[in-house]
Formats: sequence, C-alpha cells, structure tokens
Amino acid sequence: MRKVSYQFPNRCDIEFEADVTFPTFLDAMVSLADRQNNFRTAAGPTKCEISIFFAHDHLGFEKVTPGADISKTTTEAADILVTLTDTLLKASGNVPLNDHRFMIRTPEKGDRTEIFITKSPMIKGFDAMDMKMMILGALA
Repeated sequence: MRKVSYQFPNRCDIEFEADVTFPTFLDAMVSLADRQNNFRTAAGPTKCEISIFFAHDHLGFEKVTPGADISKTTTEAADILVTLTDTLLKASGNVPLNDHRFMIRTPEKGDRTEIFITKSPMIKGFDAMDMKMMILGALA
C-alpha cells in the first residue's frame, strides 16, 4: 500500500538516489525514530530528539516507534515527516528551542531508492543537506 500525503509540497530542497532497496530505506528511517543526541552550544547543553511519522490515509501522519514493520506494509511510495526538536537543558528547567521539520518523499525505483527532501519552515540551523547526511548515515 502506498503511504503518501496530499500535504507534500510541490517543490523540494534536495533530490538524490541511494543504492538501497525501498524496504531497506524504510527500515533505516524507522531505526532513526525516538533517537536523541546531546551536544553543547554557546547557550549550553542541548538535546535533539528525532521523531519519525509516516503518511496515513493521505491526510495525516502517524508516529512510528523503533521496530515498526513499515517496510512490510508499504509499497511503491512513502511520505515521511521527520521532526528534530532541540531543547536547551538547564537546571531551572528545560527550554524548547527549534523544531526542524522535514518532509521526505521516496518512490520505489527497483534496486535503488529516489529521495526528495523539503524543509519547512526555513529555520536557521539544520538544513536539507544535513538531513541527507543523516539518512546516508542510517543507511550505512
């Protein structure tokens, strides 16, 4: 079943192909779900949480958790929403910073996977090229 959304924009920021099959790509995206990365910025220690959502019923997205069997139920194409949430960690309480939202469309192309990435909204920081590197890292 195709998992596509009518919300996907008509433009994309970056397009590339990966030398993996469509199910392998979907499994790699699911493996990114609920991960977090801690790092230090000029403002202090920061946590970045990754949330992965797959298109559902052409209108919305549903959150996936690690280990979900999306690749067994999805064929032909998938739209994926990736949200990176930055939080400044302070002793007095955590302070939410940015939400970087990426929409990814991936149609099945035999033994290769074509990937389209669009960032929305254009917040300074993590960009489409960084998302490409994150995806390629998950595929490695």
